[in-house]
Amino acid sequence: MAPAFLDLLSAAVALGAYCALLFQLKALLVFDPSEPPPRLLGRALRAGASGLCWDVSRLPSRTARAYIATGIGMLWIGLGGALLLATEFLTDRLSLSVYYALAASCITCGAFTTHGLAGFLRHSGPRGGGGGGDAGGAAAASSPWHFWQPFQGGSAFVLAQALGWALYSSALVAIIYLLWQAVAGVAYCVRCWAVAAGAVMFTSELLLAASLLTYRGQSVMKAAQHMAPPSLTRAGLRERLLNTLVIAMLYVPMHIFCSVVALTFMALPPAHAAALWGGGLFVYYSVTAFGQPEHTGRREWPAMQAWLGQQLERFLPAWLGSFEVVLDGGKDTAQQFDPQRRYVFGFVHHGLYPLGAGYIPLMPSFRRLVPVRPVTLTASVCVAVPLLRDIVLWLGARIVSRRTFEHTLRERRAVLICPGGQAEMCLTNRLHRHKEYTVYTGHKGFVRIALQQGAALVPMLVLGEADSLHNLIEWPSLQRWCTRKLGFPIPFVIAGRWCLPLPAPTHLKFVVGQPIEAPKLEREGEPSQAEVDATHARFYAAVEQLWATHADTFPGYQGVKLRLVR
Repeated sequence: MAPAFLDLLSAAVALGAYCALLFQLKALLVFDPSEPPPRLLGRALRAGASGLCWDVSRLPSRTARAYIATGIGMLWIGLGGALLLATEFLTDRLSLSVYYALAASCITCGAFTTHGLAGFLRHSGPRGGGGGGDAGGAAAASSPWHFWQPFQGGSAFVLAQALGWALYSSALVAIIYLLWQAVAGVAYCVRCWAVAAGAVMFTSELLLAASLLTYRGQSVMKAAQHMAPPSLTRAGLRERLLNTLVIAMLYVPMHIFCSVVALTFMALPPAHAAALWGGGLFVYYSVTAFGQPEHTGRREWPAMQAWLGQQLERFLPAWLGSFEVVLDGGKDTAQQFDPQRRYVFGFVHHGLYPLGAGYIPLMPSFRRLVPVRPVTLTASVCVAVPLLRDIVLWLGARIVSRRTFEHTLRERRAVLICPGGQAEMCLTNRLHRHKEYTVYTGHKGFVRIALQQGAALVPMLVLGEADSLHNLIEWPSLQRWCTRKLGFPIPFVIAGRWCLPLPAPTHLKFVVGQPIEAPKLEREGEPSQAEVDATHARFYAAVEQLWATHADTFPGYQGVKLRLVR
């Protein structure tokens, strides 16, 4: 028995040294040079050790230290997995029990290091200066990190944390079960259990680490999301139901359609459900496509537009916390809009669901300020899905194709588009992660058409809509690739209030800029590339001016930076 105990003792010594090193590294990561030195060092200095000092010039930034702490957590998980695999070669109960207990300790240290220490370093502002302070840490100062913060940090963070800790608990239960088997002397399929537990705890560690990237804390609009809109709180049951109906009409028709399709396939045999939907959709599109309503607008429903505009004017302030339409320069500048001229309204920022672009022309507050009625041009996917297609066409929106753009501009004299498009949609996550209001400026086709048609460009800055919904799965590189190849950012799982695809109470403000008159072209109707570039630059310079004037007064946007990308 002596060799077995010697092996166990040697392993314990090696494990203790390994863990001691990791704990020392953790201690260095949380060292704050702005704090007084420990008492021991203070006594040493008072005793005359004048050469003793801290060299903090090489300390990494807090963000770098957060990644290092995550790596330390992974090392602990790796050690726990190695201990589990090593039990395959052990036979005595004592060694098995010790190894399982140590493996459980290691995965616990790894999970708590990643969630606690890495989360603290990444999302708690530095308490003082010194080595490696960075903008990310300073920006995070407004979002304190707490180890226990149930249902806070954003839907994506809560979901990832829940899955991570659930898997951690499962791995821990599996190890406890192995420990019980070892103590009882009835170990069965040890390797299978060990591999499964190791895989689960490794997955849990990855989820906990990834969740730190989605934590929203108090940044940008978090404080506003916790504000209870007083008018909504005081509203009666009928008002609340009508409010929810109006919001759901705009935000969840696609989800309703997909749910009905899924329920049909669950309730009926697949062949019957496919035949039902195939025949039904053929009839539906044959009827609703008559007269090309997505190009001509023939399915517009003025009565519904007037009703919806009035309802939104009443309910949006209650639902969002506040709602405001502002004309830059004041009401007196409305005279610069001539209803007989042509205008192209550029709606910035696109966000995940730029529904404001669809309903803002219907709002009485907009119509009181601007004597022009623009027609919203939207992506073709919005007129492809039943129910969503009907609502979009009833509201008068049309598809954003060159043919429709030019036809609508000649017919109705004003259009409203989102210049950033889906490329800008993939940048929305930077608002809550980096406090950057990122605007995509790579598209110039709308400027060229405006110059060809002699239309003035009108910048329109929207604040708050990009925060009202966020993508639960943030994978910008994949989403940009899917946008280029497929025309839609995948994965795309949106969530807002109550983790549903309903807008969170982030306040909302539309700022309408002054018209940028089209310059006189050298060749009428044929703008040169230099003329397009110059007008394009003027448009985004006006957007920057609107941002500089209005962003700081919007709740939660203090410290947010405007970033123009191509």
